Amino acid sequence: MSRSEDQGEAILMDVSRKAICALKANEEEIETICATVLAFEDACNYLSKVAFQKRTADPRALHDLAYRDLRAIFRLPASLAVQVINKVASSYSERPYKFHTFSERSIILDGKLFCLKRNKGLRASMATVKGRVKARLEAGSYQRKILENPVQSARIVLKRDIPYVHIYVTCKVPEKETDDPVGVDLGVRKLLVASNGFKINGGLVKSRQRHFRYLRESLKSKGTSSARRRLKRLKKRENQWMKTVLHQSSRALIESLEEGNYVVLERLYGTKIRSKAKRNRKCARRVHKFSAMGRLQHMITYKCEERGVPVVLVKPDFTSQRCPRCGTIDRCNRRTQALFRCVNCKYQHNADFVASINLRELARGGWAAVSQPYAIPTTDGNCKPVQQFFALNILGS
Repeated sequence: MSRSEDQGEAILMDVSRKAICALKANEEEIETICATVLAFEDACNYLSKVAFQKRTADPRALHDLAYRDLRAIFRLPASLAVQVINKVASSYSERPYKFHTFSERSIILDGKLFCLKRNKGLRASMATVKGRVKARLEAGSYQRKILENPVQSARIVLKRDIPYVHIYVTCKVPEKETDDPVGVDLGVRKLLVASNGFKINGGLVKSRQRHFRYLRESLKSKGTSSARRRLKRLKKRENQWMKTVLHQSSRALIESLEEGNYVVLERLYGTKIRSKAKRNRKCARRVHKFSAMGRLQHMITYKCEERGVPVVLVKPDFTSQRCPRCGTIDRCNRRTQALFRCVNCKYQHNADFVASINLRELARGGWAAVSQPYAIPTTDGNCKPVQQFFALNILGS
């Protein structure tokens, strides 16, 4: 996301949006597009063997080693061959010590490989192994409105041997003037908790996930062909349900924001978790939870950008262990998953809400006065809630 200033004083943000369209093409054109996607996938696997044997992730070295072979063996256009080299090189630069296999069945097309024709309807002109293919797009009113903006790139994806076009455009959105951060803590027991008081409980989500897990285990125990077919349909159904829940949750959060608010999220670190998950089954379950939080964070980010609301990512270090009243950091502050009670000043509140407050104050970067409820232990052992103003020193303690 970048910013630009127009002729007036309004600041515009460059926001990337995506439109997914089907193709109105004959059988020959669809076969050509599918053959191009499969040839691209085979070329990536061929170049992966070369990169792994030569122990190199340098695009220039891979270009010298295999560019002519990619053009001759797989009959790829020059730009597609370069895309293969860049994809394999970037993949091995992240994980150089493991052999990579590519099975995405998709192609990324830049401005040289893809062009959108708007005369006489919407047409997609894309480079294939048999030259240019110009096919009509099946686009509704929502997609047509998005495609009025300049096209940045495109992606051809095969689903059940049917090609779909993901078109990425760049649109300008006026940025709103914001000065009040809202910290948002993502979790499992509670999908999200915001410092403005908005929260979404994750109990119904967990019960629904247990229901899907029970159905999966029941189908796996049968082991029949019909059970495997039902298992595939169940997986798709669960993914669609989870996607709907995350969309609804992110939309509800954004609608709860007031004028002048901007969102503060924690920066998620997935590389370390995934590396540990290869050796630990418990950590593998954490990866599944992390992926859901990552998808939710992505939805919140791009929906905020569409409305001109900035999103700030901060390090989540000690946000669940730091007291928002006195700034004490102690692992014992978090007594249970939900209970936070400071060992120094006895400040007490929900642990997820405390994390959202700390995220908000990390974005402010200094002292702030806030009115938050907390509880004081009484002589009879109960907790009496009171209201008091606290001085927050999140960074300076």
